[in-house]
Amino acid sequence: MINKKQSTVEAIYPLSYMQQGLLIHHLSSELDQGFLNTECTLTGDFDLVLFQESCAFIVNRHDVLRSTIHWRNLEKPLHVFHKSKEIEIEYLDWIEASSTEKKTSWDKLKEDAFKNGAKLETGALLRITIAKISNRQFKMLWPMHHILLDGWSGSIIIKDLFSVYNSLYFKKTPQLDTLPNYKAYLKWTNELPEEDAKVFWKDYLKDYKTPLLFSSNIITTDKVETTISNTFNLFEKETNQIKDYCKENKITVNTLIQCIWSLVLAKFFNTKGVVHGTTVSGRAGDFPNIDLLAGMFMNVQPVRSKIDENMTFSNWFQNMQKLHFEARKFEHLSLETLYEYINWSENSTLFDSLVVFENYPALKAENNILEVSDIKSGLTSTYSVTLAVLPGIETKFVLTTSSKYVDSDMALWLINSLKKVLELITSKEITKYSVLNESIDDFKKSGSEQIDKNNSVISDTYIAPKNNTELQLLQIWESLLGINQISTKANFFELGGKSLVAVKMFTLINRKFKTKLSATALLEHPTIEKLSNYISSDSKTESWKYVIPIKSKGNKNPLFCVHGGGGYVIFFNPLSNALNTDIPVYALQPAGLNNDCTMHDSIENMALDYAKEIKEVQSKGPYNILTYCFSPAVGIEIANIFKKEGEKTNLIVIDSIIKQEDFTDPERIKMRIYGFLNRVLKNPINAVKLMTINNYRRFLEPMVIKLFASNSKKNLDKISRNLVKIYVNYGWNKNHTDDVLLILTEKADKKLNPTYIKSWEGITNGNVEVRYTTGKHHELFDSPHIELIANHIENSIYKT
Repeated sequence: MINKKQSTVEAIYPLSYMQQGLLIHHLSSELDQGFLNTECTLTGDFDLVLFQESCAFIVNRHDVLRSTIHWRNLEKPLHVFHKSKEIEIEYLDWIEASSTEKKTSWDKLKEDAFKNGAKLETGALLRITIAKISNRQFKMLWPMHHILLDGWSGSIIIKDLFSVYNSLYFKKTPQLDTLPNYKAYLKWTNELPEEDAKVFWKDYLKDYKTPLLFSSNIITTDKVETTISNTFNLFEKETNQIKDYCKENKITVNTLIQCIWSLVLAKFFNTKGVVHGTTVSGRAGDFPNIDLLAGMFMNVQPVRSKIDENMTFSNWFQNMQKLHFEARKFEHLSLETLYEYINWSENSTLFDSLVVFENYPALKAENNILEVSDIKSGLTSTYSVTLAVLPGIETKFVLTTSSKYVDSDMALWLINSLKKVLELITSKEITKYSVLNESIDDFKKSGSEQIDKNNSVISDTYIAPKNNTELQLLQIWESLLGINQISTKANFFELGGKSLVAVKMFTLINRKFKTKLSATALLEHPTIEKLSNYISSDSKTESWKYVIPIKSKGNKNPLFCVHGGGGYVIFFNPLSNALNTDIPVYALQPAGLNNDCTMHDSIENMALDYAKEIKEVQSKGPYNILTYCFSPAVGIEIANIFKKEGEKTNLIVIDSIIKQEDFTDPERIKMRIYGFLNRVLKNPINAVKLMTINNYRRFLEPMVIKLFASNSKKNLDKISRNLVKIYVNYGWNKNHTDDVLLILTEKADKKLNPTYIKSWEGITNGNVEVRYTTGKHHELFDSPHIELIANHIENSIYKT
């Protein structure tokens, strides 16, 4: 008979949304925020043998202590529960050491534990160290990882451990409540009706569209992200004042703190509506004994605050508490599911500040031979701003902020404002927001350092998407990270990508590309280019030659900007920033710019190629084409191509006239002479200077470039001359079949703009809508003129 090896595995489960995020962070970050050194002091009669027996009992009782996490070569990371595991206990006798030596040794012990990290694949909860400090005092160190245990669960296990120890000490059989079955609990949560949750969250977050995020302001581009911690303590008297205020107003301390934080955010962002996150136990509901089960059940929920200036704080707090209690019914739902309920797709998150109000089961037990005290486990968070509140006889507040998004000035303002608001409200000095708002100073930067409000991240070498797979990935990245112009070679984590963002990103990727990739794939393929190659490894993906995404995110029809006569497209970047965030912007660059294809020999052939790639980005019209200087002819040709396919095109013309280089038209000759004489009379030196520069560029510069310029400059000059050539050869015998938005500058010659308008009315079958902007022709794409142009485009083309 062949003896088959029995499996040591008891059960296998997929990771939850929170666990996936913690795994990505564990694998990608040098500073593992999920690792915790839990420590406590034991006072009483300690027996090592009894303690070992107690640990063995607890490992057998709580399945999670015997669990491991696996991800290598797996489609999805898994949580594996084993039938048996042994815990390692190290006993150190420091009774003869001095107080200084004990402290040094203890700090070294924690430092080494942190350096060794959590061994997720072999057992992250299976090592405990006991250090004997005196005959009746001992210190316990238990390294753990948040991916397996939340704070509530850690308290449960410690409480059970010393309850068992107490029973064994008195030679009694441990009497503990029966634990629920984890599989049965998962089945129960999966079968809960969804409709109530959908209705609640849709109504709760109704009309909330634009999140106010600290991470939208990049303070530093340093690759190493550090944290800043600021704390303050409320003494017993102040803590009691808070408790008395809450009792009088029939609210919990947790509700008060959530509301106070909302008020601070509202002041910081200068608004009356904010959303932040809060941690919840994830154990709501009537599943029997769920409060006894250990694992990673903790969840995060959004807290939305709509501040009424005239409502008393007492009434507002009570209203907020009702909503908080209603939300607790659904605290088992992941943020991923919540986002699906509310169709949240524009940003990675509703919030990036988190409030952690510690409210764990009490550990105090009567008649225990070992008393547990001074429990510490630290704080884990991957959010930009985290406020931790530790209640007790005294209340401790810890504000932890990311150096990438919150500098020291901002952190100090937040913690000081929090303390002041708390004091003003609980002392009943202020009862309404309208008064409170005047009592708190606005945040102002000290010194000259300013927050970067431009939400674009442009690397030293910006590489645009070269195919549709890269474009679709770029759209997902820009939407989730909230930044524009991400190079396809930029690293996700160096751009500020967080672990939970990575999890959501792969949900969107799998949905978009119909794949089943794990978020851990990002560790090996952290750029758009590498991820695209990974996704497209089994299929051929053609690269684009002409389309350059400037801003790919947005749910409205894109704006396609045709290059000018010099072949440049970078000057369209300010326009993408000035337009509404819902409007994607793409540029069209000419052939040959990167020496990768033959230059076009006609406007017609150029338009055919451009139209083909535009269709790959946007399959159906109407199409929005912006032209400037050289490109109206290209725009007309593209529009006619789409017209034959039954599609409409909105042509946007920026301060350009039909056939600019036609010097034979008598009316045009008169205007040029009049314009030159007018400039001479007003400022003869500048007029001569401008004429000299124009002639230099027209006749001498090509020779200088040919003799002395770099290869790239020569190539660009070659492209520019080719563009002029095909422009001159273009036959202006075709009409534009749809509407035209003509945006003109105010000109010194009052006859000039009517000529521009007349030329477009003569060639357009649809309507010509004329709007005016400020600035000279060569300044139009600079601020503040570009903002006015963007406004005209939005009000005309995107008015619906």
